[in-house]
Order: sequence, then structure tokens, then C-alpha cells
Amino acid sequence: MEEFHLEDDISPMVSRFEEMIKQNDAYYFERHDLEDIVDYYINTNHHQKALKAIRFATNQYPDSTFFLLRKSQLIAAEGQYDESLNLLEQLEIFESGNPEVFVTKGSIYSMLARPKDAIQSYKQALRLDRKIEDVYLFIAFEFQNMNMYGQAARYLRRCLQLNPDNEAALFEMSLCFDVTAKFNSGIKFFNAFLDKNPYSKVAWYALGHLYSKLQKFKLAAEAFDFAIVVDDNFAAAWFNKANALSASEKYLEAIAAYEETFRLEEPEATTFLYIGECYENLNENELALEFYEKAVKLDEHLSDAWVGIGVILDCLSRTKESLQYIKRGINIDPTRGTFWFILGDMQLKLDFYQEAEECYKRVTEFEPENVEIWVFLSNLLIQLKRPEEALETMALALKYHPDEVRILYQQAEVLLHNAKEKEALIFAQQALSKDFSILTTIDDELPRLSLNTEFRRLIDLYNNEL
Repeated sequence: MEEFHLEDDISPMVSRFEEMIKQNDAYYFERHDLEDIVDYYINTNHHQKALKAIRFATNQYPDSTFFLLRKSQLIAAEGQYDESLNLLEQLEIFESGNPEVFVTKGSIYSMLARPKDAIQSYKQALRLDRKIEDVYLFIAFEFQNMNMYGQAARYLRRCLQLNPDNEAALFEMSLCFDVTAKFNSGIKFFNAFLDKNPYSKVAWYALGHLYSKLQKFKLAAEAFDFAIVVDDNFAAAWFNKANALSASEKYLEAIAAYEETFRLEEPEATTFLYIGECYENLNENELALEFYEKAVKLDEHLSDAWVGIGVILDCLSRTKESLQYIKRGINIDPTRGTFWFILGDMQLKLDFYQEAEECYKRVTEFEPENVEIWVFLSNLLIQLKRPEEALETMALALKYHPDEVRILYQQAEVLLHNAKEKEALIFAQQALSKDFSILTTIDDELPRLSLNTEFRRLIDLYNNEL
């Protein structure tokens, strides 16, 4: 027999029941007392004790459907779904007006990944009682599982109409707008919601999140600020406010906001990482290094922090030393093209040309959408006296970026290095027609093109037209 241990804070009735079990006796209990005992065990996660109490209770009150319902819930929690559903089918005959039967049935279907059946059961519960706010939330979850976020939002709205303080519903509503990229609609919804519920910290938080998605970082920071005014201990609001401030290049304010999170929760490696990035952007390299090192001390698998250390060491004229840290970041996250790009730059700075070329080629594999890498790789190949390979590289670049102005100019430059002036001028003219002004920023990157007489004539023509 399972050993029952008395606890100091349990009710006298539970204590009496446990004493009965200990004595292997059978006392008389009122039905409502046994219901309370069962619920007590369920609420304190003593499921085996709850089942034992149910077995005892059904002997004393065999006609009570309450205990069968609780049994179905408990055995479902243990994975006995078929048996639980069979019990619920029996209960429906006698308890067809009890919404909890259908809520339980819906939850089991949910656990079985049968969202349509779950929704049908939950809706039956709502037909019996339209004021069970959690059921609207449960239905929304099922629609989300089917990627039907519009339907999910409908039920979340109903849930919030019943209880505007339902934070889970607010978070899920924010998720619906986020996943469907309906950021403006979400902002409209939460602004309207806040007009009626101005002290909802979660609504302010959701609004800030949606503004951040639209890169409206000033408005995002203001929204997070309102969330903090409502609850100064809202760590997530401090953290996301810091992110918004950092994106707005208000790095000192961002650092202060990040540090506020340390007052509320244990420091996390990513927070140290972001503080390090702020200091890096402020050119406070020693402080940046300190926080990157703190980040990897907390999480040795944080690739960005290892690469951050490498970048700072390069800034501190310790480029050769930086390589091992960047490589460590790449070992953790080997498909991050940005990391390979940084490593290639370091290798090139150290005159390790072959290694730099290999790194740049990795970037083209992992991030071919990166326009800059094609320019760097083709320039390196020209520097290594391999203009034909540079031309092959640009042919591939044009497949990914056929209309990108910077690629068109670079193609013209590489063609000139291959003594293909006519073709070069065709690409140069295309580039000029798309964006003439860019030449002022890249002129020094196109030495052959800039000195070409026919190209200078083309520039004069465009200048005269302006």
C-alpha cells in the first residue's frame, strides 16, 4: 500500500482521510468532503493519492459523476487517453449539461493532436456556458495549431471581452498578429484595447513588440516604458526597451535598461552579449570585451559572443589572436555567412590570401543574398591575378542579383580587367541608368572603370542630363 505522509498545512478533513488510509480502515465522509479531498490532491499534484481517494469515494457514492470526471482527467494526464474518453462517453449520458465534461474531452483531443475534435468539444462546452473564458483561449490554441490565426484571434477577442486582464489571451493575440505579419492591424487593436484598459502592462508590451517589428523603435521604447510604469518589475519590458533603444543607437540608455534586468532576474548570457555590442558601437572596446567574456562564461555555446571577442581583439590590434575566437564561433554555428565574412577579412588583413578566399567562398554558399561578398571575392581574385575566375564569380552573382546596381558596376569593373571593354560599358550604362548617385560612394572601388575614357564620357552625358 502507498505510504501517506501527513503534512502540517493540510486541512483537518484531508488529515482524517490520510489517517484512515494509514489505519487501513473505512470512515464515513460527506460527499462534498471527499470532493474537496480529491481536488486538494489534484491541485497539489498528488495524483496517485487522488486516484485512491476516488476509488474510496465511488464505493461510498457510486452514483456520483464528479468522481468519474476527476478520474478521467487524472488518467488522461497519465496518457491513458482511450480509457479516459470511454469514461467521458459514459458521463455524457448522465452529465450532458455539464460543460466540464466537454472541456475535459476537448483537452484530451488536444493532447492527441486532434484539433478539430478538440474544437468541437470545446464549442459544446460553450453552448452550455458562454462565460468560461479559458475555453475561448483553448479554442484559439487549437486554431493556432492548424495555422488558422484569423480564427484564433476571433476567439481571443471573445476571451478578452469576458476578461480584459487575461494575460495569456493578450500574449496569444500578439502572436497572431506577429506570425501573420499584420503588424499595423495589431497596433490598431492594442491601441484601441489600451484606450479602455490603460493599465494593462501586457497590452503595452505587445504594442511595443509590434512597433519593433515595423522598426518604429522610438514608439516601441515608449510603449515598453508604459508597461514599466504599470509594473517596474516587468523584466521582459526592460529587456525589450533596451533592444529598442539599442536599435535607435541610444546605446548608453540601452545599457542602463539592460542592467535593470539584473535587478529582477539572474543575468543571462544574451544580455551580456547585447551590452557588449552597445559598448562596441560606442568604441568602448575594453568594456565590450569584458561583457563578451562574461557572456561566454555563462554560455560557452553563444557563437556571437565568441565572434564579438574576435572582432574586439582585431580593433585592439590583436588580429592574429582574434582568429581562434572567430573560428570557435564558426565551430558552434558553421553556416553563419557573416562569421565566415569576418574571418575572411581577418585572414586578408594578415595576408593569408588562400584562407581569405576560402572564407569568402563559404559566404557565397551560405548567404548568396549578401551583395557585398561578391564584390569582395571578385576583388580578391583580381588582386591574386585571376581575372577570369573573378568574371566567373560575377556571372554567378548576377544570377542572384540581376538588377542590383552595385553588382552591375562591379561586373563592368571585372570585365575591364578581362579586356572586355564593350561588354563592360553595356553593364556600366545599365548601372548608371539605375543609380547615378552611387558612384560618389564607390568611385575608389572601381579603379579601371573610373579611368576608362568612354565611361567618363558616359558620366558627362548623365551630368548634362541632370
